Amino acid sequence: MAPPPHAFACSEDALAFAAFSREDGGLVLREYRRAPLEPGSFQQGLLGGPPRDPRLFDERVAELVSSLETPVKESSLVVPDGWLRTAFAGVADLPANGAAREEVLRWKLKRLVPFRVDELRVRAFEVAPLAGQEEPRRLLLGFGVESLLGALERSFESAGVHVGRIANQGLSALGALAHPAVAEGGLIGLVLVAERGYSAVFARVADGQTEPVLHRFKSFSDALPLEARAGAVRRDMRLTRRYLEDHIPEAPLGGVTLAAPEGESALWAEWLERGLDLPVALADDGPVVEVRGAGGAARGAALQGGLERPPWPELLSLAGTVCQEVPG
Repeated sequence: MAPPPHAFACSEDALAFAAFSREDGGLVLREYRRAPLEPGSFQQGLLGGPPRDPRLFDERVAELVSSLETPVKESSLVVPDGWLRTAFAGVADLPANGAAREEVLRWKLKRLVPFRVDELRVRAFEVAPLAGQEEPRRLLLGFGVESLLGALERSFESAGVHVGRIANQGLSALGALAHPAVAEGGLIGLVLVAERGYSAVFARVADGQTEPVLHRFKSFSDALPLEARAGAVRRDMRLTRRYLEDHIPEAPLGGVTLAAPEGESALWAEWLERGLDLPVALADDGPVVEVRGAGGAARGAALQGGLERPPWPELLSLAGTVCQEVPG
């Protein structure tokens, strides 16, 4: 089923909302709002933490919802990749639902990540297996701190909005990529740059659809010098390219799109190209879903009602999540 044509986003420093309409095979941005949050609004942790002051956060959500021109009763919610992580795991068999399925997912995740699995919300869906993997099935696991995800859901519910799905930026933005001219079964990549890190997702193109095969999130310390960041990104991209060639040799990497904050695209493109040994397209002139009213020379349309253009990483994640169908 198609999700609502609008979505919220929440990060450490802001709440955001975007409403779209679907016209002529593209999206028109009809409404965009961004509301800053007070510094330190969320508790700190490797996977984030719940609001420090739940009542104040409820007020901020209610203020944003009440300010919207678009009536919202149900919505998707996009959160940072650092809050909602992913991991891939092979599995021989998986119960269809219930406690048995949950037990298998937690047992698999416990072997992969250094977190207290009993404090996490864990979900999974099946993706195509890699050639040569031991188990016949492969899962993409998503996990986040239950106290944080539950608090977000309750805050929106108290404002009259039911959150039907929570997704991270990287996998959401993948839905905003048009399918470039790569060979059937080939790979595309997307890199999203945030203030304190970046995420990279690579997906296989098959039958006009994209399926994730690798998703990585890397955070930076505020004290890490620019030169050290550049070296870390280049090394990570070299390792990523080697991993894809070793594990999916039949699927060539056909292209990579970069979405970075304004003024940082050229620098990041250079880092990525040197690491991947592959040209990188920028989101504002690359193969993305047409988002008219979002600005950018490649769009050629005025902002609807003088709308502010969202930062490209946020715009792609919000647009992408309304493009992805979800199970009914």
